[in-house]
Amino acid sequence: MKTIMNYQEFETILAKETFLVLAKTRNCSVCRAVSHQLSEILKEDTKINAYELFLEDIPIFQGQCLVFTVPTIIIFFEGKEILRESRFIDYLNITRILALL
Repeated sequence: MKTIMNYQEFETILAKETFLVLAKTRNCSVCRAVSHQLSEILKEDTKINAYELFLEDIPIFQGQCLVFTVPTIIIFFEGKEILRESRFIDYLNITRILALL
């Protein structure tokens, strides 16, 4: 997973591609577990780019994308959010959506 370093980089990616973003914090142990599980799922599906970002580095993302808890996974398709999973992640739903893209 690549790391998004600032909000402008996020907006550039949003304008260009279909992608998945994992919003997390540095001290969240659940976020690390979700990141690992998500990496395993994405190994099977290489059609979609995956990014992670740390809310401490990009606090504006939290307000602009309405991220109230971590971890939060958002899938964007053609510049629009098509799936959001927060806190309790449904990996089967994510796998199903990724298969449809």
